[in-house]
Amino acid sequence: MIGQLKNLLSHQAWADAVFFYAWNASGALEDEDLQTRADHMVAVQEAFLHVFQGDPASFSDHPLPGFQELKARCEASHHVLKALGRGLDDEALAKSVRVPWFPDPPCVIPVADALLQVCLHSQHHRGQCMARLRALGAAPKNVDYIIWLWKQKPEPRW
Repeated sequence: MIGQLKNLLSHQAWADAVFFYAWNASGALEDEDLQTRADHMVAVQEAFLHVFQGDPASFSDHPLPGFQELKARCEASHHVLKALGRGLDDEALAKSVRVPWFPDPPCVIPVADALLQVCLHSQHHRGQCMARLRALGAAPKNVDYIIWLWKQKPEPRW
């Protein structure tokens, strides 16, 4: 399980970097739909990092960030996730965390499930963003997990 979860975290970083590359090449840097979805995707990654670190996590209204800020925040999140992934062992994965934005009843899940949620949530919204790029006439990229494996698990190129 640890190896697969580390692979998913590594794939997620690569796929997010590829998405930001495709978005940058699209000429649609000011597209509000892309900004909104990318902001949500990154905010959830950041919120889970707070959960993993035992810090308070919350979502707040804020001005919609631009492309460069979103990309920088995403890259920073992945650096922290990568460091977190290096320290994973069975005991760490089994530890429970509370997801505060699901308060009633409390959402208490193992770290392993929380990390899987981070990967799956990002995958969902990244797919929406790639579809939006296609709708705008841009060239989305195929970031399927098997593509990452086939390419020998490349590191993200931010």
